Amino acid sequence: MKGDVVMQVRKVAVLGLGRFGEAVARELSRQGVEVLGVDGNLNRVNAIVPYVDQAESFDATNPELLASREIKHMDAVVVAIGNNFEASVLVTMHCHELGVPLVCAKALNDDQAEVLRKVGADQIIKPEEDMGKHLALHLTQQSVVDFVELPDHYSLRVVKVPDDWAGRSIAELDVLGKHRLSIIQVLRSATPEEGGEVPLEKIPLPAGNLVFQAKDQMEVIGHDKDLDKFHQ
Repeated sequence: MKGDVVMQVRKVAVLGLGRFGEAVARELSRQGVEVLGVDGNLNRVNAIVPYVDQAESFDATNPELLASREIKHMDAVVVAIGNNFEASVLVTMHCHELGVPLVCAKALNDDQAEVLRKVGADQIIKPEEDMGKHLALHLTQQSVVDFVELPDHYSLRVVKVPDDWAGRSIAELDVLGKHRLSIIQVLRSATPEEGGEVPLEKIPLPAGNLVFQAKDQMEVIGHDKDLDKFHQ
């Protein structure tokens, strides 16, 4: 499935600008992604204009209108339509037929998710369920700073480095061999800026000789079972 492939996403269309869609569009834009926001409600479109590269008001369930826009040239589309599930199905199907490389669709439950997959969704987003998992992890596993759920029971998590790892290297700890976790990057507190803010230094794909410091965080990918075991 295309959703299993790590790809460079530079241009994304967010179809549906309710609370969820607006939040996705604004965060993508903040991360440097070129965003096209679309909604049939002109007030919602006007509200998102200051935060995205382009915003349009049209009926995304109309395949002719959808095909006439830049949708097929996007790296990904997020179908974030609110409570109109029929519209979500139609838009997801049209985006798939247009050949969009990655179609992400919002679902409220497992039944909706199954239907959306059948009409072409590559990834399913269940906001309430995802937020529930996020809260549960935050409450029960204090070392988890953030997480992203991936296919096949894998996750990407930002975790606090254990206190007893300070002063020891990645190779010495054998993080991959002993814990079955792949470190994507290490996040380290840098020198405080004026105003008291402490920026994070990002060390991507760290070598085995990197020595952890106190209060380091690391972005890791692993199977959920291995990640849960790491936090025990």
